[in-house]
Order: sequence, then structure tokens, then C-alpha cells
Amino acid sequence: MSEFLGEASIRLGISKARLTLAVRVSQVLSKDELEGILSAIQIVQDTPSDPLAGVDEPMSEVEAAKELALAEMEAQRNRELVLKDSISSAEAAALTHRSRQAIERLRRAGRLLALRKANQWRYPRWQFEPDAPGGVLLGLEEVVRELDLSPSGAALWLILPAERLGRSRPIDLLRRHLPEPVIQLARELSYMS
Repeated sequence: MSEFLGEASIRLGISKARLTLAVRVSQVLSKDELEGILSAIQIVQDTPSDPLAGVDEPMSEVEAAKELALAEMEAQRNRELVLKDSISSAEAAALTHRSRQAIERLRRAGRLLALRKANQWRYPRWQFEPDAPGGVLLGLEEVVRELDLSPSGAALWLILPAERLGRSRPIDLLRRHLPEPVIQLARELSYMS
């Protein structure tokens, strides 16, 4: 047996001690247990040892074009989602009892979110609260500043449920006058980027 294990060790590239241990284990296991182990070994051998091995390989031009097209489609869908409930600067001015020029100054200062559609700025309606000072939700300016995202990125972040906020949308907490958890989460996210 020792001679067989020595020869098998050389042919298989496995140390004689490991083969001896494998033989001893096989003698005490039932047939079903041994088959289960062999199946597991086969699965492990068939699986690439590095699951991220293909990550560094460059995409083909076709794959890159496909991924870019999908990303563009998703960005456009997200933009349309935000624009669906948006208003013009004149409507924002009327809603907040301010002038159009004041609304534009707030946009340029980064205190309001606005997305360009054709030749007009559109303002997500949900960021306004007529009874708040200046007509803008309390905490919105600080959240937007902390996020440091594009206006459409910040708007999308505000309207999507956040796990860390108990699956609530950040904008809903701002509307309920609970800006601190939203500001804190925005701050934490900015540290990660």
C-alpha cells in the first residue's frame, strides 16, 4: 500500500501524507458521505479559484457599447422619474411667494435642485414647502451640499427608499421635519466617495 501511495503521490502531485489521510478517511465514511465529498470537490475544482478573475479583463467593444447604452437608458429613465413631478421657475416662484429671479439665485447657489429640460430649468416640486422659511424644505440645502452629486443624482437619491432610513425615502423625512438622519446619511455617503 505504501508503494502505491508513493506512486499515486507523484502522479497526482499530492503529498503522500495527504493521500494516506484521504485513504484513512475513505475507509471510515459511508459510500453516500464519500460521494458527497467527491461531488463537493468536483464543484470546487470546476469553479474558478478567483471569482473576480475576469474583472480585470477588458470588455470587447460590443460589450462596452452595450453596457454604455444600458447605463444611458437607466440614466434617462431616472431623469424622467425626477422630471415627472417638476415645475417651472415661474410655478416655483408662485408656490413659494418669491420672485422668479430669487428662485434662479437659489438654483445657482446650489440651494435648490433643478434639471434642464429643453431650454428651461425644471424644479422637483417635492423640494418646496410654502410655509417654510424661503419656501424650501428645511435641511434640503445641507443634504444637497453633503451629497456632492449632480442635481439629477441628488434628486434621485432623495426620492428612492434608503435601507439606513428604515426603507423611508429621504425626501419623506425632510417633509416630516426630520432632517438630521438624512443629513447624517448624506454626510456618511460623501465620506465614502
